[in-house]
Amino acid sequence: MKSDRTRARIGLLPTGHHYYWEQYPRLKSMGLGMYGKLRELLDPLGEIIAPELVDTPQKAAEAGEMFRRAEVDLLLIFPFGYTPSMDMLPAVQGLEVPIRLLNAHEDSAYDYAAADTTDYLHHEGVCCIPEFAGALTSQGRRFAVRTGPFDDERLQQELQSDFAGAGAARSFRCLNVGLIGQVYPGMTDMPIDEHRLLRVTGRMLARPEVEEFEEAYLRVTEDQLEEMYTELRRVYAVDATVTNEHMRFSAQLAVAYDEVIRRHEIDAFGYYWWGEKALITQLRAQSGLAVSRLAAQGCPGVTEGDVKTALAMKLLDLLGAGGMFVEFFAMDFEENSFLMGHDGPANIGMADGQPRLMHLDTHHGKSGHGLGIDFDLKEGPTTLLNLTQFDAGDTFKLIYTVGEIVDGPILNIGNPNARVKVARPLHEVMEDWCQEGPSHHIAMGYGDQSQALETFAEAMGFDIVRI
Repeated sequence: MKSDRTRARIGLLPTGHHYYWEQYPRLKSMGLGMYGKLRELLDPLGEIIAPELVDTPQKAAEAGEMFRRAEVDLLLIFPFGYTPSMDMLPAVQGLEVPIRLLNAHEDSAYDYAAADTTDYLHHEGVCCIPEFAGALTSQGRRFAVRTGPFDDERLQQELQSDFAGAGAARSFRCLNVGLIGQVYPGMTDMPIDEHRLLRVTGRMLARPEVEEFEEAYLRVTEDQLEEMYTELRRVYAVDATVTNEHMRFSAQLAVAYDEVIRRHEIDAFGYYWWGEKALITQLRAQSGLAVSRLAAQGCPGVTEGDVKTALAMKLLDLLGAGGMFVEFFAMDFEENSFLMGHDGPANIGMADGQPRLMHLDTHHGKSGHGLGIDFDLKEGPTTLLNLTQFDAGDTFKLIYTVGEIVDGPILNIGNPNARVKVARPLHEVMEDWCQEGPSHHIAMGYGDQSQALETFAEAMGFDIVRI
């Protein structure tokens, strides 16, 4: 699975108290040595922007200017000893990014009975964390505290999630999003308010014409077809129901999608259209294979013209979680689980094992026939994510829950689907989910992405609700 992940640009503010350096000659070097170990931990996770040690208000102001010039995505504040909050606060002025107080240390404990005052002060960074928190609160600034020894896997995972969410926000602001054709008629939740999209990305929808796909389809060469055949037969287990003619149409259309999507430099898209001509209808009906292939390459597409769910899928992709297009299929009250899936395109990059191709005589709720894509999903934690514009202020809101993909009977209808077990009773989950104004489609990704999503929403200024 290819994930178009962006390394976050992290502002790192190391702080200490200059008053101590002459009093305790070993203290500064001990702190800088620990700071070096922190850099070894953080440098692989993001692009670190850091000043020299900040131990005065003036240096804090200079550091803040450095962070603003570098356009950092998140600020990590690390006191490696007690620091007055005015040696920190000027660095955050005018810096509208998520703030994390790193309440961490190289040691998980130390020999208290044998320690001298220098040792005590070396471990006293925790002392000023509440002071920093109070100072930030007084300025109306949000923050979170990340606590633990450097070798704590939980702490490392929290930092990785913060960095992932901040990096995803940097990429999300630059997305070029497309709508091909129209939204499925009668679905009031499908249209997207382009003014909201403009506020977030600075762009309106890219709108390739359906005729562009028709023309691109008609000019596909035999060499291009042969290359696509080779790729598809390598990637898929091809069912006996798939004839050469079925494969030809889908392979030809996959080449056409590549051409048009790349021409418009589209990162995520919705698509849907009807048609009086059989070819036009089939270009849409058999888009599943082409679109599934693009999703695995980091460019998710969603049928029924659902641009918002394409954006949610892209967000999960940016977090390294995949991102598949689903909706609620059924409720299993005996197992307290939902059956989740959708017809048409799926992210084959999320397949557990080789995805399968089969022929379908009809696609439910739609005209046309063609290939169906099916695969198994890996068991384990999963995040269900909806991006809505209802009750969302000026931009968008994220609604999400975390469940678990579990083993059990699923549908055999030529589309991937999975059982997702949730912790709370189904009726409570559905009530709370629906009260937040969702659309009926959902993006599903691997893993518990809750912290990364919370950091992303903070960086973007989106509302976010966990169910």
